[in-house]
Amino acid sequence: MFEDLRDDRVNSMYSNGVSQAQIERYQKEIMPQDRFTAIYKQMAPGTSFVSQDYFDRKELHSLYCYEGFYESIGFANFNAGLFYKDDQRRGWLSVVRSESEPLFKPDECLLMQTLTPHLQRAFMINVQLLEAHLTSKVALDSLEHIAAATMLLASNGKVVQHNSRANPYLHQTGGSTKQTTIRLPDAHANSHLHTLIGAISQGEAQEQNGIVPFVQKGVQKTALCFPWRSSDEQFDWLGKVTCCIVFILSPSVDAPHEDLLSKTFNLSKGEVKVLQRLMEGMQVSEVAGYLFVSEATVRFHIRNLLRKTASRSQAEMIARVFNTASVRVE
Repeated sequence: MFEDLRDDRVNSMYSNGVSQAQIERYQKEIMPQDRFTAIYKQMAPGTSFVSQDYFDRKELHSLYCYEGFYESIGFANFNAGLFYKDDQRRGWLSVVRSESEPLFKPDECLLMQTLTPHLQRAFMINVQLLEAHLTSKVALDSLEHIAAATMLLASNGKVVQHNSRANPYLHQTGGSTKQTTIRLPDAHANSHLHTLIGAISQGEAQEQNGIVPFVQKGVQKTALCFPWRSSDEQFDWLGKVTCCIVFILSPSVDAPHEDLLSKTFNLSKGEVKVLQRLMEGMQVSEVAGYLFVSEATVRFHIRNLLRKTASRSQAEMIARVFNTASVRVE
């Protein structure tokens, strides 16, 4: 049985001894005055008791809970273990005998004493698993609110989790033991991305290599790839299986307006122009040629951009800009 201690309610009962109607009557009339379950108030979780140690035959018949309820359903002596208790709930297991049956023997009492701590551990493990599952579900559901294709990958390149925007970039391999991997429409970019994923899995990736530009149906896009665990303290709701996270952005379509970039990060016009080209996947030399400035000027603007966005690399800067101004939680 599981009890709600706040309002004398049975959360759930698994029993071959009582009907639903009897449970409802127990809650309404007996539960607040049950001298048997009152014993649990003095017990620690993981311990057990037998009611015959508390009430002899004469005392049994003086109990309201027995005369008013238990006697009618054949319950007299309880061999019970308390496996869970907090401020709101209480969970226990009970083997019950009628007054006409023999009292519990020492070895039967010992069996309950041995079983209850194991049941407590098993229950707590299941509680922890349930909490982990719920936490993971909340976190995974949140991926759908990211306005970019998002994929979490294992060290072998297998996609562990993803949102629906990532579906166009998923590819199944492996025959009978199919695995889902990333496939970009540009073969060169796809090879570059998987090389980066492999390097991350070996701990060899350099942060500045996390930007992979490619073109899809005439639209310039960018894949950003980062190690999943940046520190031992980072909360990892997917466990150690996850190696890296990949975002696929569409800068030429979804890029924030230059006024928004300027106001959000306090950027100059020159810095905004350099940032926009970097967000399209251009290298320093390409940005310099596109803007008709020297590479030294571009690098000067990049240093300022890194400082103003509090970023350690170009990849982190672009991810931070999209997270703040474009890839937003809806």
